[in-house]
Amino acid sequence: MQNTVTAQVTPLASRQNSANAPVTLCRYGGGRFELSETGVYFLGKDKDGNEQTPQWVCAPLHVIAKTRDEKSGEWGRLLEWQDDDGHTHQWAMPLELLESDGLDVRRELARLGRQISPSPSARGLLATYIKVQPIDARARCVDRLGWHGNTFVTPNGSIGEAEELVVFQNSHATEPAYSESGTADEWRNSVAALAIGNTRLVFALFVAFAGALAEIAGEDSGGFHFRGASSSGKSTALKLAASVWGNPSTYVRLWCGTVNGLEGLATLHNDGLLILDEIGQIDPDDAGEAAYMLANGQGKVRASRNGTTRSAQHWQLLFLSAGETSLSAVMAQAGKRSTAGQEIRLADIEADAGAGMGIFEALHGHPNAAALALAIKEASATHHGTTGKEWLRYLVANRAGLKNLIPAQIKRFVTEIVPANAAGQVERVARRFALVAIAGELATHCKLTGWPEGEAIHAARKCFAAWLEAFGGSGNREERIILARVRGFFETHGASRFEDINATIDQRILKRAGFYRNGANEGREFLVLPETFRQEICQGFDEKTVKKVLIAAGLLLPGKDKKPSQILRLPGLGSSRVYVIRYRDEGE
Repeated sequence: MQNTVTAQVTPLASRQNSANAPVTLCRYGGGRFELSETGVYFLGKDKDGNEQTPQWVCAPLHVIAKTRDEKSGEWGRLLEWQDDDGHTHQWAMPLELLESDGLDVRRELARLGRQISPSPSARGLLATYIKVQPIDARARCVDRLGWHGNTFVTPNGSIGEAEELVVFQNSHATEPAYSESGTADEWRNSVAALAIGNTRLVFALFVAFAGALAEIAGEDSGGFHFRGASSSGKSTALKLAASVWGNPSTYVRLWCGTVNGLEGLATLHNDGLLILDEIGQIDPDDAGEAAYMLANGQGKVRASRNGTTRSAQHWQLLFLSAGETSLSAVMAQAGKRSTAGQEIRLADIEADAGAGMGIFEALHGHPNAAALALAIKEASATHHGTTGKEWLRYLVANRAGLKNLIPAQIKRFVTEIVPANAAGQVERVARRFALVAIAGELATHCKLTGWPEGEAIHAARKCFAAWLEAFGGSGNREERIILARVRGFFETHGASRFEDINATIDQRILKRAGFYRNGANEGREFLVLPETFRQEICQGFDEKTVKKVLIAAGLLLPGKDKKPSQILRLPGLGSSRVYVIRYRDEGE
């Protein structure tokens, strides 16, 4: 509902009239609205036809275009005005806001510096003025920032050529945090100069560039998570990345909040970078769902106010996270196990770069890591946002060529860093690292960083190696988790919940999971009852997948009929199907 963008068109009234001359905008109800340098007035007549004293409605307010979406719905008006500091505002106002008492419209105008008459009658005339103003100009309103064809829409206007003006109509209560201060050259010579030589900082910086490149490259959404102890420099990396698009103090958000709230934030960062600090603050019950949702790029389907189904929100983005713990550790607090799908959507990177200074490796003349972190914080607070705008101009101008170039570069990078015979999960994450590396090299190529070529590739390689080590190697993550689950089950319950199949007296085992027998030179075999197998061993995993993994590992022994279970005679149960699992200690 709320939106403010920098003016890109000259107000219609200003183009037709001088600043000091009153302008007859339209006739209404036997009177007329006029706009002058002092405001909008309504000049009505009394019952005898005599002109009344002009009624002041509000300070100068221009209605410069009719807005509507790509389906010719969501009609509105593009309003423009200057606040008392001379700053120009635009707002793509939905017309539906005028169908009540107009309070939301007046609140937004007042919030952004437009004085409005306190008179109840004048307030009603404000809604009428906006409605009846005859205007031929058209603008296309969109409810998502980011790419719309070959045009990139930002909160401050659109970049690229389009048939008509494109403006962002924000339907969320949260305002976008994009802002600009200083110049791109100042950012390069201060902020970027402090990051070079620090692989984690360099990588974080180029994640910021990669968000807008993902749609061109046809790559999926996904995230990166810096995990490390307090005061290791994680938040500094986030602030550095945020400086590409806005003031770090407002651009960096927190994980704390609801999944629905994160959905709204994701939409506001479409085709860009969402930064979330302190993963430990999210409700552990919501952590896994949040990671899935952000990376999958789609929110929940909800009902509209009239009861019909409203289209789910969609986005494409990269997100950068930090915290003292990992996603899986947060989920464990709620007794949940993270899945391989969740873990590859949020790639976990150890923040400590191994140089004895936390995330830092090169201090650039500062006495210690704390001093460097403070210098980065001060520089990014002063110089931010303008580099992101220059990056978007580069992408818009070179979109067609990049679309053909990037896929081959991603393939080459992945081939170089992914071990032979690695699982598909590893390659999927490697493509995200490749996108960051390529974005960094392109930003360096167009002289936004002032760094030598290869810096981004080197940083991406080191961070990928750190992720791969934390992930557990190049094998299939889900298979490793399943095998670990099975080992853990028998380590915990092998001696307490299984009866000796050869016992001559009742053992009276509580919560019996099955029986055991000693195999010939092959260790102990556990005969797991079907419901225990399904409800406990397969918990959280597809049953067929678990059986396949255990058979491939030689742990689950199929029957003569090739089925995963066998028919055996069991004490007190007669002939029954069981899952025969041969358990061996890892050291055997």
